[in-house]
Amino acid sequence: MRTVKTLYAISALFAVMMSCSKSDSGSGTTPGTPESSWNMGTYTYARGASSQSSSNVAGANLYIIQATTAGAPTQGVFSGSALTVKFFDQGPGEYTLVSETAFTAANAANKILSIDCSIGTATSTGSTLYNYASGTAKAQVTKVNNQYRVTIDNGITLNKKLDVNGGVAGALNSYSFTCKSVF
Repeated sequence: MRTVKTLYAISALFAVMMSCSKSDSGSGTTPGTPESSWNMGTYTYARGASSQSSSNVAGANLYIIQATTAGAPTQGVFSGSALTVKFFDQGPGEYTLVSETAFTAANAANKILSIDCSIGTATSTGSTLYNYASGTAKAQVTKVNNQYRVTIDNGITLNKKLDVNGGVAGALNSYSFTCKSVF
């Protein structure tokens, strides 16, 4: 009798968990498109895990979002990616992308954002780091469920900054980059 009750309790718990699970597509997304993703050239990366942190830098609230991909490598040497977004927290709204050198505490009163992206992180053959160097691009920062999300709809150019362990074979010097609801 005790075994039957235990099995019933486990079955009920499983049914509740499955009925409350979140849909893969998320609201307002195209079927098959991840809710949170980014593109480097023709490669699409879906967010697998992420973290958000903030710290006080010279009296300004520096906010950092770090996102990585998950799952089995499916894009050869380009498999796996890691994304880092930094901004001085001015709340939701439109932020101007700036280079790493322009991203300083002296500019913290402005809505500025810096971004870099590594590709090839799921392989043992090397990875390549890219960052935003110049231009007049904008990013949309929103807040959902107390988490910041960053979207860049219009393609920006990320330039190669660093090759790790020889880098990604065949990686270009720059790629067009967009992101959708990265958190």
